[in-house]
Amino acid sequence: MQCLIINRGKILGFEDFDELAKVPYDEAFVVDMDAIVHYHFNFKLYNELSKYIEFTLMAYPYKENDLMDIIISGASRVVINETLDEKTIKKFIESTDELVMRCSNKETAQMFHQLTGNMYLSCKIYDIPGVFFYYGPFMSRGPNVIPLENFPQELRMDC
Repeated sequence: MQCLIINRGKILGFEDFDELAKVPYDEAFVVDMDAIVHYHFNFKLYNELSKYIEFTLMAYPYKENDLMDIIISGASRVVINETLDEKTIKKFIESTDELVMRCSNKETAQMFHQLTGNMYLSCKIYDIPGVFFYYGPFMSRGPNVIPLENFPQELRMDC
């Protein structure tokens, strides 16, 4: 799956949405650096993007209102950070089952699975049921592994 990067309110590599309409894929993994670094969500951009492709958004919401605004703005799935406390994760899961947990270790993945989560973002594949959005050093393949192309280097955890 192709990664698209949002930085300073623009999708890197695209001048406008006419270019995006011509991409050869209908689904992408979107990383919003503005949201991750500055906690500034690009809701209007998500809305426009959703007219052209389905996307999983890595934006790390910390509040339930932000999560809902992201979904309403057009994201199909939302990546949450493993630094969230269990109470917040439970609230998020009550709001939507389309969550992807960023996992740097098996314990985090297991905790998310026990809370009924079943999608993970990681550079490792754990022996846990679900779908893995994978950005590891070796491209792993399988029915439940979605390799991410062009995942930002600065966001890769030690693998």
